[in-house]
Amino acid sequence: MTGSGVRRRVLVTGGSGMIGRAVTENLVAKQNFDVKVQVRNPAAARASIGNVIDFTRIALEEGDFTRMGDREMRLMTRGADVIVHSAGLVHQPDAPYQEYEVINVRATQSLAEAAAYNKVETFIFLSSTAVYGPGPFDHVSESAPLKGVTPYAVSKMASESWLQGFRGIPRIIILRPSMVFGEGDRGNLLSLMRSIKDHKYKHVGGGEAGKSVIYSKDIAHAISLLIDQAPPGLHIFNLSNPQSVSVKDLTEEIAETLGLSRKIASLPTGLMKFGAKAAQMFMHEKAPITEDQVTKLVTTTTVSVDKLVTATGFSPRYSLKAALQAEVAWAKANNFL
Repeated sequence: MTGSGVRRRVLVTGGSGMIGRAVTENLVAKQNFDVKVQVRNPAAARASIGNVIDFTRIALEEGDFTRMGDREMRLMTRGADVIVHSAGLVHQPDAPYQEYEVINVRATQSLAEAAAYNKVETFIFLSSTAVYGPGPFDHVSESAPLKGVTPYAVSKMASESWLQGFRGIPRIIILRPSMVFGEGDRGNLLSLMRSIKDHKYKHVGGGEAGKSVIYSKDIAHAISLLIDQAPPGLHIFNLSNPQSVSVKDLTEEIAETLGLSRKIASLPTGLMKFGAKAAQMFMHEKAPITEDQVTKLVTTTTVSVDKLVTATGFSPRYSLKAALQAEVAWAKANNFL
């Protein structure tokens, strides 16, 4: 464990991504970490996160996991005490499984093997609650069976399984974040925000389905707690706000943050599914909502973080309102909203 005043050398992969940038920002602010950040394109990284990350305080490492061999992996991990592996392929629904296999599975294995070669103490792997499947599930714990079906979820399950059998690193921590949002978001919540902003979103049924969500900076906070407090061994934690939120409350909070009325119309589930199916048939990729998205909006997918709270005392530092305001401000500043 990391004692007070003890410096640790941390490698963060995927440093320009939503989670990677939050982790990097958090560790740099703590003063007792020497941080190296892997990115695919250093120039693009400086342009996208240079306003939040002081690049004089970190070492920037260029690396493309689709091309790196054992030698490059060993050079990149040399000297690290902790690796936070947040890089990966995500939000590419049309990508074949082979692409997920290369980036999310094989690269993770090669990185862990290089870490073991260099005697890295801690390997933190960002998985996903997608491993529990499409749902419904409510307050599910880490011991629940894994039922992931998408190429992304299957790739995370494969990496988790491999890491659980790997014995080369003293401390391996597998994290399963729920729906993540924040500065740098290019996923589901940003799409939902756009739909609400354009007045295209309607509640499906009453919007009662529950969702687990977490702000990227709260993920970074949880990771720093685990670096400090988790004992050696294998650990698996769900990672989410302890309190879930209904789709209705989440979307109406977004609407208010966008300066819109909280009153959003509701449509029956059956009618929404029929309309979405018809729109897909005639509008294809321009359809405002898909049948799959409608299903997600009416399906409860919440997780328990009791294990994480017990182990670290984790509590979110940001309210849902403050976190949504931060993403909206970032998205507007970058012309995504």
